[in-house]
Amino acid sequence: MKLILQITLGVFLGTLAAQLVIDNWHKHQQTIAKANLEKIRSEQDRVRTEKGERIRNLLLQSRQVSPSIKNEPESVFVPDDFKNP
Repeated sequence: MKLILQITLGVFLGTLAAQLVIDNWHKHQQTIAKANLEKIRSEQDRVRTEKGERIRNLLLQSRQVSPSIKNEPESVFVPDDFKNP
């Protein structure tokens, strides 16, 4: 009977130790995944900010150039089949 209790205790402790190791491994993998996700998000935010700055600069440049363009007469599209009344 003593041998059976020792084997049972060994199996129980072995299973418990294995479960703890597996849980710690999963926590470690989740931490790594979260760090990678944060890195990707920060990179996307940086790219989004750079694109916004480029668009803003292009709009400012077009506003600076547009007053000289507005002085020119606008060309009006007239279709070929237009009949003047």
